[in-house]
Amino acid sequence: MNIVMFILTLISGILYLRSDLLFGIFLGVISMVFLYGTFEISREKYRAHLFVGSLIVLFFAGISFLEYLTGFLKPLLGEEKSTLTFGNYVLFLTGAIALFTVLKRKVKTK
Repeated sequence: MNIVMFILTLISGILYLRSDLLFGIFLGVISMVFLYGTFEISREKYRAHLFVGSLIVLFFAGISFLEYLTGFLKPLLGEEKSTLTFGNYVLFLTGAIALFTVLKRKVKTK
């Protein structure tokens, strides 16, 4: 699962580099959490990297989603309405997987 999250986060980071350089770099750095967790020998550390990385990706996907929602207010201010890019779709997919991972982990601990 860490490999899938690493690839999806890295792809969304690369796709974001065109529109928002700093956000794309952050996503690239976050993807390294998943890559580092892949090489952990301990099962608990593997899951910890997956959980922490998923929380961070979920945060960034939420920020991106809120940015898109505030795009509906831009025409009122005289700006162009923001549209979704392929990077947004990949990040939203990664965020959905991260949400599933976080909720699954929370249910198992209770």
